[in-house]
Amino acid sequence: MSLDAKSPRTRNIIENQLFRRQHSLKLEALQRQRSQYSRSGDGSSGDAIDHVDDAEEPFNKTHIVIIFTEKAKLRHCQDVEKIIQEFGIQTTLEIVGKTEKYLYLSASLDTLLRLADAAELEKMTTTGSMQKFNHGCISDFLLPGKSREQILRFCEIPVLIKDAVKPAIRSYIQKGYIEDIFPLHDILFLDRFNWNLKRTKLPIEDIRNYFGSSIGLYFGFIEFYTKALIFPAVFGILQSLFELNLSFVCSFYVIWTTIFLELWKRKCAGYSYRWGTIEMSSLDKPRSSYQGQLKPDPITGKMTLHYPMRYTYLQMYCISYPVVIGCVISAAWFALYQFQIEAEVLADFGADSWLLYIPVIVQSVLIAIFSWAYEKLATFLTNLENHRTRSQYDRHRVNKLMLFEIVNNFFSQFYIAFVLQDLKQLKYQLMMQLLIFQLLCIAQEIGIPLMAVIRQKYAKYRHNEVSEEKMRTISNLPRYEQSFYESGLDAYHSTYEDYLQVCIQFGFVVLFAAVAPFAAIGALINNVFAVHIDMFKLSNIFKRPFARRAKNIGAWQLAFELLSVMSLLSNCGLLFLQPNVKEFFSHWLPSVPDLSFVIFEHVLLGLKFLIHKVIHERPRWVRIGLLKADFETSQALKQLKKFKAEANKSA
Repeated sequence: MSLDAKSPRTRNIIENQLFRRQHSLKLEALQRQRSQYSRSGDGSSGDAIDHVDDAEEPFNKTHIVIIFTEKAKLRHCQDVEKIIQEFGIQTTLEIVGKTEKYLYLSASLDTLLRLADAAELEKMTTTGSMQKFNHGCISDFLLPGKSREQILRFCEIPVLIKDAVKPAIRSYIQKGYIEDIFPLHDILFLDRFNWNLKRTKLPIEDIRNYFGSSIGLYFGFIEFYTKALIFPAVFGILQSLFELNLSFVCSFYVIWTTIFLELWKRKCAGYSYRWGTIEMSSLDKPRSSYQGQLKPDPITGKMTLHYPMRYTYLQMYCISYPVVIGCVISAAWFALYQFQIEAEVLADFGADSWLLYIPVIVQSVLIAIFSWAYEKLATFLTNLENHRTRSQYDRHRVNKLMLFEIVNNFFSQFYIAFVLQDLKQLKYQLMMQLLIFQLLCIAQEIGIPLMAVIRQKYAKYRHNEVSEEKMRTISNLPRYEQSFYESGLDAYHSTYEDYLQVCIQFGFVVLFAAVAPFAAIGALINNVFAVHIDMFKLSNIFKRPFARRAKNIGAWQLAFELLSVMSLLSNCGLLFLQPNVKEFFSHWLPSVPDLSFVIFEHVLLGLKFLIHKVIHERPRWVRIGLLKADFETSQALKQLKKFKAEANKSA
């Protein structure tokens, strides 16, 4: 820690790593006890709260840290503390200095279960169905071998506390008295996410239990997608070696993309059912930044925020989408302008000049820059629209993004393929853009962690023990040090950028697979390493995020399906650009040769639709579980009505 007590908190991720190493010896005993506890149970301690004796490591019971700004006075801190205590939340206020004011929040098990009841969390019952948790019927949710402490999952505790207290202290946040609210990392739990060469699959359940269902679904999807890439990677090798017929190539990618997306829906349904999010709807609670007036909810009667939908639609159709269309037109113009530059370079320096590579490289870099800038613009426009729920917000933001990204990344390829009709240049353009895209992604993924590792050895020279003056104001040194260092980490906002990279990569793999057989191999190799880098960043580079509930990957599912349909059309188009194919159909259909393209394309669309109908989006066991839950709910309602009727008769 800096010797200068008046300096602001250090914003250095390296010191956080140093802190974790220095405390590893202190935590070894606790880790052994937890592992013994896991072995004594059923091996599923990762699915719930680890039960630890209060005396073993008291700072681990701190769930959330609130950091006050320098502007906040002591009375403001105490007011916030009193408000939070009204919810039954335990608090500890530490005023270390003028720039360091911490409020630690924790809660008893009974308080957490009461909050879980109010939040209507879905939990597994002893009958095997998922039902909304009821604090008055805890025995119904005590599965064999489980205790009360294991009802709630690790990721749910900070969210329950935050959702309870944040609305009450919102005015202090808006006035600038509160700087940050975040949950502390669990150093022992993070060991489960370390790189392990013996591991054959990602610990998806542990990821969900620690980070929440939204992040858990992302890693579940990227693992499923990476394994699915094995098939086009092998097919690409065969396609290159044996020069397979392009009609066979088109058929393969139609079948592969459709089966991949349909099987993912089934996989996702299984995740969301087990995690209690499968029945989420647009009536779920509003997102934290939703603005509106407090009015009675027409369904529950509770006071909730309401905002007229007409204002949202006016913002969308009169401002947002005209701006999006303008950006799309600009991106298309820029792609065409690149060809003009290439033509001028070709005329001035000849076809053998290395300068011909420069326009493509510059364009690929600028595409990445435009994507970054447009992502900020799309977020700004979607914020103005003021959508109620997180799922609605994400869907509209992704819709804007995909309109732009398809043109920004792939317009030049479509122009080369179907206007210039130069397949050799198309293959060159596609592979150059894919290569630069992957390099930029790798640089972004590895850059920050690599700099952390390089600078880590110098961190010990800047680290000093806490001064005696501060020690007198600190009640729990390990808790203070962890809060101090983690407050300097960057906040992790969402999986938005991660999905975007995967979606663009998927487009490179499938849109022009007829001329780029090795694209799937490059994507496969990239994803094998990228998924572990993503896990490292979440565990070490960012603050621990509050868990977000999600039942699927949202609008990204539609984005992948759109690219799947576009790939069918683009690859069929490439097939009918082949001279031998043109001659064949001109011979057999001399009057309407283009009709053959329509027929073949509709046959593949029919095949895609047939696969979609054959593969149900929910596994049978999930459908049975949902029907069983509905049956139990209806039976409970009948019993309640019968009980009330008997009570009225007796009265």
